[in-house]
Amino acid sequence: QRGIAKGEAKGRAEGKAEGKAEGKADTLLRLLRRRFKTVPPDVESRVRAASSDQLDEWIDLILDARELADVFGIDQKHSSEPQEFIRSGRK
Repeated sequence: QRGIAKGEAKGRAEGKAEGKAEGKADTLLRLLRRRFKTVPPDVESRVRAASSDQLDEWIDLILDARELADVFGIDQKHSSEPQEFIRSGRK
């Protein structure tokens, strides 16, 4: 029974963490749409797949961002995705 209780607690903790990350992703996407009007589908997919820590970093960066590249450009150096999708959200 101890193992079952441990498993249930772990499941609850994982579910809570996933829900928290999902909420952060929703908030970031809302802020991006508010600031840049549209969010390209590949950016939305990237946000939805991001870790909670990465979402926190992007949420902080959006406060001073003039374009999507200001939020996501740092990571683009290590990505094979073209830069154009990031610049498409320019104000």
